[in-house]
Amino acid sequence: MQVISLKRILVGVDGSENALRAVEFAGMMAKEFNSEVTLALVLTPSDHDLLSGKATYMEKGAKLGGERLKASEQALDRLGVKYRSEVELGHPAEQLLLLAKHHDLVVVGTRGLSPFKEALIGSTSHRLVQGGKVPVLVVP
Repeated sequence: MQVISLKRILVGVDGSENALRAVEFAGMMAKEFNSEVTLALVLTPSDHDLLSGKATYMEKGAKLGGERLKASEQALDRLGVKYRSEVELGHPAEQLLLLAKHHDLVVVGTRGLSPFKEALIGSTSHRLVQGGKVPVLVVP
């Protein structure tokens, strides 16, 4: 049996409580395996005022997606885990699948969609499990 390497863990974040639970779980794993965590926030054009035309500027020094990443970054800081944050634009599942190619594990939270809604529109976690080549851990 091959030894599993968990040097790089990708965590999809969106600012939700479910995502924060996924970050905390990934952080505990990273601490145990001495791994680096990549926090990935994927914005769709309608997710950000600047991109939807509602705002014409950002405050000097403001980080795109900063508020949505803040709690996740603070959780990893508390755990003493090495991490980096990335903000991508596009469809969440597609962007996470692209980023996953450079990681050993993907961790995401559930959104609690009903089975009907999930069957109708699909969820990011479902698409990651179906379309990826890297193990995916879905944290409830």
